[in-house]
Amino acid sequence: MANFGLVSGVSAVFATVFNPVAGALSDRSGRRNPWILAGGLLAIPVMFLLGSVHTILLVMIAWCLGQAVVNVSAVDTALVTMVLPKAEDSARDMGALNVANAGPQIVAPFVASLIVSASGGYTALFVVAAVLSVPGALAVRPIRTVR
Repeated sequence: MANFGLVSGVSAVFATVFNPVAGALSDRSGRRNPWILAGGLLAIPVMFLLGSVHTILLVMIAWCLGQAVVNVSAVDTALVTMVLPKAEDSARDMGALNVANAGPQIVAPFVASLIVSASGGYTALFVVAAVLSVPGALAVRPIRTVR
């Protein structure tokens, strides 16, 4: 349990530093889609790394890289606010988005347990996560109304 606390603490510091950097770079470029695409595609090597490491140091490195990916991908919230249909309905629309985000978070642990049980370990789970990162990253490509 101490190792998980250490990894969580280090990654929290990394996320706290990286989040404003990702946001600032996205704002400076004036573009959101490339950052979201990059975050999703960068998740692939991170997932493979997490699935293959066996020391706490490598887990920490992989987890911190994962935080970078998550924070680059966090730019998607900025994109969502830019494509909302009507400003006066934005609170309702963001509420619907939060509900839509909660669904996968509810289902994912169950699906993950099936993958881990069927494969006999976590490596397959990380491979599935890497594969699913591709359509997730590409999902923003059709959005043309905002850069």
